Amino acid sequence: MKKTFYAIAMACLLLTSCKRAGEKNIEEITFLGDTVIVSETSPILSKISVKILETEPFSSEFRTVGTVQAEMGHYAEVGVPFDGRITGSKVMLGSRVNVGQTLFEVSSPDFFEACKSYLQNIRNYETAKSSFERKKALQDAGVVSVKDLEESYAQVENARQEKAASEATFRAYGMDPATIEPGQVMRIVSPISGEVVRCDITPGTYTKADGATLLTVADLGRVWVTAQVKERFIGAVSEGGKVEIFTEAEPQTAIWGKVLNIGNLVDEQTRSVQVIVECNNPGTKLKHGMYVSVHFISEPAEAVVVPTTALFQGEETSYVYVASDRDSRTFLRRRVVAGESNDDNTKVRIAGGLNPGEKIVTDGGLFLN
Repeated sequence: MKKTFYAIAMACLLLTSCKRAGEKNIEEITFLGDTVIVSETSPILSKISVKILETEPFSSEFRTVGTVQAEMGHYAEVGVPFDGRITGSKVMLGSRVNVGQTLFEVSSPDFFEACKSYLQNIRNYETAKSSFERKKALQDAGVVSVKDLEESYAQVENARQEKAASEATFRAYGMDPATIEPGQVMRIVSPISGEVVRCDITPGTYTKADGATLLTVADLGRVWVTAQVKERFIGAVSEGGKVEIFTEAEPQTAIWGKVLNIGNLVDEQTRSVQVIVECNNPGTKLKHGMYVSVHFISEPAEAVVVPTTALFQGEETSYVYVASDRDSRTFLRRRVVAGESNDDNTKVRIAGGLNPGEKIVTDGGLFLN
């Protein structure tokens, strides 16, 4: 960017000098559409550098911002399934927990009723099942009709479904139905293994089933970084590609990751694509929700590359100046498709509009505008 400002300043000085010298120097450049013809006596010719394009190994590098999040299935916000009063906590902030471990206990009348209903459903199922087995034995002896046996079987199925529905309710909240007893407190267990990263448990507090999250468990030993990549750079990103992650706390220390997934949707507002990077998180330096800098580095590949000093940005497209093969004083403004730049922003990959062997203006193009 400093080079660009310097070039603009020099161009302004030159134009000022030309103006002071009169109209003669202004007429030394002729514009015919996208064609620029410079007079053979113009001092501008000495300020223009031309290079023949060749393909060269080019490694795309660019930076963007990203947000840290736990891997899918490694982050859980815990609440309560029934209204009740917290009677005790088994963990604290920073505690390591295993899946199924009790986090806190709640005294809940609604839970008591659910347990009572479940135990009753078990008894109903056992009773219906025993009745069906007796009638089946009698039906074989010709004492019970087929209709009575079918009705008994339907009762068994209804009782079994009610029992299964009760069991599913408890299992949905990580509770083992086999441990349910009358009048027991509700034990809230951890759905995953990890660390308690948030804890708002206060014994004696009344909490509701549709209330806020009371406790959060996360396993941040391995995390995802969701990066927003501009669509012009997406061609330089490939699954499995290496990525560097930098935090504001340690901006010089790289945490290496690799591209896990490249999204297929472009955000209409930002014109960017979501790219997910997975990486190990030693010492949990990357925190859930943290903003980080993401440095993408592609494998070197042969490409048409131009210096950034050769590329200009118009209102809608980028362009360069191509030197004529027949006349060294004639230049054509050529629209090109600019790709990504290298990390120090000195070179730009050209995705379309230029071919190897063509001559382009690498310096002094500002005088041709």
